[in-house]
Amino acid sequence: NQGRLARHHQREAQTDALTGLLNRRALFDLHGKTPVNAFTAVVVFDLDGFKAINDQFGHAAGDEVLRVFAEVLCADLRPNDSVARMGGEEFAMVLRRILTEVAGATAERVRAAFAVRTVETETGPLCCTVSAGFAFGSTDGMSFDKVLSAADKALYAAKRAGRNRVLDFRLAG
Repeated sequence: NQGRLARHHQREAQTDALTGLLNRRALFDLHGKTPVNAFTAVVVFDLDGFKAINDQFGHAAGDEVLRVFAEVLCADLRPNDSVARMGGEEFAMVLRRILTEVAGATAERVRAAFAVRTVETETGPLCCTVSAGFAFGSTDGMSFDKVLSAADKALYAAKRAGRNRVLDFRLAG
């Protein structure tokens, strides 16, 4: 009974209550201590114009948008992949044993699927978009922090380039 209770508390501490995804702490527990190799990608997603959604449609609508995005994010997840809500409207996906073009296609598939998804809210249907950036580790291994930071830079380049797009860190220049 004690073991079951301890597992329950640990699961609660590592799970985002709204989306059911891992939280930032859990993602760092999983990946923060191991060097990220050249066949592991980190993708960072940020919902476009999310503050305006909350301001215009209310926080309940914003919460529903976050839940729907979490569903889209998990739709085609492989067993070795992990996703987390980093906080607010930012999410991360770690793709292991993956090639560059496949990582880009995966992020693009999530972006496109979310863009066509209608989110039903109390105030009516909403359509939203998401921007993403991704980066890979290196052959000699990089810290998770560095790869996450590179993916974040690519994400902000995607935002500056007009939103609703995916950029690779190496091409985000």
